This record gives sequence, structure tokens and C-alpha cells, in this order.
Amino acid sequence: MKIAEVMTKQVHTIGPDQTLKECAEILKKHRVNGLVVMNEGKVEGVITKADIFEALLPGYSDILEGKNNIASFKYIKERAHKLYGKKVQYIMGTPPITISSNTPIVKAGSLMIRNEVKQLPVVDNGRLSGIVTLTDIINYITEKVE
Repeated sequence: MKIAEVMTKQVHTIGPDQTLKECAEILKKHRVNGLVVMNEGKVEGVITKADIFEALLPGYSDILEGKNNIASFKYIKERAHKLYGKKVQYIMGTPPITISSNTPIVKAGSLMIRNEVKQLPVVDNGRLSGIVTLTDIINYITEKVE
């Protein structure tokens, strides 16, 4: 079985120069976990909700300095206000790990596990043609096993 059978063809994208606030709004609006970062028709990376959340968490220096407020919502809110103005390119995952639509499903799943990602852009002939998630693969396998 090939990725073409399970991939989602409607892919939500964002540009590397767009802000993290715009990114968060698109993720929320479309109820997706990640966006493919596109620049001049080419896949440059992927950004996920997990990437944004990780950027909101306290930094190593904050922990070393023993700041007591780092676990509070107020602290997270302050970081979010500072972070939301930054560009997507600063926290997106690069280089992008991509596959083609004729990649075997098991190989794609293995790539995700090995690279600790949960989604892969599908690129055919240099063009974005879809996206596949670990959930897509698990759902497909579960259907076939029943």
C-alpha cells in the first residue's frame, strides 16, 4: 500500500515570514496539528502546535535562575505575547522530511518514528501534493486488520 491511499490532499500551509500568532490562528481555525511551511512553491519546513508550545515553555536560563513564576499561566501569557510577533521560520522544523505519494505506508511510518515527527509533507515532482500523519497510517492499518 502506498501513501497516496491515506494522505490528505488538502494541505494547510503558511509562509516562513508569517507570524506565530497567524500560525496559531490557522491551526485553530482548521483544527489541524501542523502546517507545511511554503516559500515560492517549495516546502521549507513544518510547524506544529507542539513546536509553538515548546517555544512557550521556560528556557534553560529561566530554570537555572530559579524563577518561581515559570509554571504560572501569567508567565506563559507573557511569553506568548512576545513570541507571537516572531516569524514562523524561527521555530519551524527544518530541513523538511518529505515523501512521495508512491512511498509504502510502512516506510513512511518508520520515517516518522525514526525522525520523531508525526506528519510528513507529500511532494511529487517538486510540488506539494498532500500530507500524511501518523494517525492516518494507524487508522488505515487498524481498518485493514479488523
